[in-house]
Amino acid sequence: MGRPGENIHKRKDGRWEARVIISAPVNGRTQYRSLYARSYQEVREKKKAFIQMQDALRACSGTMAANPAGLCTMAAAPAGLCTMAAAPAGLCTMAADPTGLCVPVAGASDTAASYIGDSAFGFLNHVRPLPASSTPSAPALSVSSANPSCEPSAQMTSFSDVTREWLAYKKLSLKESSYAFYSVMIDKHLLPAFGKLDIREISSGQINAFLADQKKCGRVRDGGPLADKTLSEIKSILNRILRYAKSRHMISEVPESAPVPVKKNKISVFTEQEMICIENQAKEEDTPFSAGLLLAAYTGIRIGELCALTWGDFDWSSGTFTISKTVSRVNDVDGESGARTHLVIGTPKTECSNRTIPIPQSVLAYFKAHASDPSHYVLTRSKKFMEPRVCRARFARFLKRAGVKHHSFHTLRHTFATNCIEQGMNVKALSEILGHSDVSITLERYVHTSMELKKEQINMLKTFANR
Repeated sequence: MGRPGENIHKRKDGRWEARVIISAPVNGRTQYRSLYARSYQEVREKKKAFIQMQDALRACSGTMAANPAGLCTMAAAPAGLCTMAAAPAGLCTMAADPTGLCVPVAGASDTAASYIGDSAFGFLNHVRPLPASSTPSAPALSVSSANPSCEPSAQMTSFSDVTREWLAYKKLSLKESSYAFYSVMIDKHLLPAFGKLDIREISSGQINAFLADQKKCGRVRDGGPLADKTLSEIKSILNRILRYAKSRHMISEVPESAPVPVKKNKISVFTEQEMICIENQAKEEDTPFSAGLLLAAYTGIRIGELCALTWGDFDWSSGTFTISKTVSRVNDVDGESGARTHLVIGTPKTECSNRTIPIPQSVLAYFKAHASDPSHYVLTRSKKFMEPRVCRARFARFLKRAGVKHHSFHTLRHTFATNCIEQGMNVKALSEILGHSDVSITLERYVHTSMELKKEQINMLKTFANR
């Protein structure tokens, strides 16, 4: 546990959390920001560095308020993190801001310099304008000589430097798994192509040529073609970096590029007979693992959510259970664990994935009979969770014993959703049970009626003569 008064504690998922005040009370509520790390010492150091940065930025804002000429150099900034020069009309730029902690804002004429803290950090909510009476006149400067906020800097900035800055900027606001994914996509695909280029030199033609090359032979392990979905994700990351560069006035416009069409793969589902075989085999084996498989089959939860589920997440009085965490294996991009990957128990895929799911009455008694200690994981009936890749391997062997051809674990989720649609479940209710962020995802993915249902529906129509 952290020391009293530090506002540091250990979370249930094993990570340490430190809370830092980022603004004075607003409507009676103090604004906080959370920092995370794997150890007490690491999160304590993060908090210390964070507070130092806050103090440095506040010192800079005070210097700006007292400097009517609009010139501000933050000499007190650690490692020279921020140097700023503001025009008299409140226009400002950052000559060097590798952490991306400050955002320049065009101020009004009565503002010597106006800054807000970056939305991802919230260090400074605002610097109040100086009263007109207390603002001495400043030497007149032409827009062409003192308006760097409207034009990109003449200094060369490599794509690699901007990318590392963007990653540092995003790290605190991203899930660890998302940060690891971005880092891998950048290191394997974007940096080899653009890393040494001046970011201002990157053109639409270069981006389109890169995307075409990646589509043809971008797969790192064997030089094969990249999947459309992966290519689309790489392009999305590239666009985010370029938009960040524009917001920092490193480039004037984000180059346009050709759209990447993503083909919709046909979902795979178990047949009714296969589901009967799976259910019979699970009840015959009657193990914690087989009970977990049936729970996934009847509720459509994801494999990571099932691996993180404990019996303490169940409420037998209401016949429901709650999804609030997931197990995933992520790349160790920082090299802190000494291995290429490590397991984390974190929050689910999206905010909507935090949900409470009702258990079908037909199987409620079965699951209740398997319940164990609230701290025990469902799949292991112990305090040690099962990681997803072990679960996938055991599921493959289970299907063989059940006499069912191989399918991925996710097929249980597809089968559940498809059966719910075919049996007339409300799409909005199904979307919430599945944890989709938008009902349109459910509609697009699962509302594909069978030919039998199409025939049944169209035969309901009457001829004009018989109406």
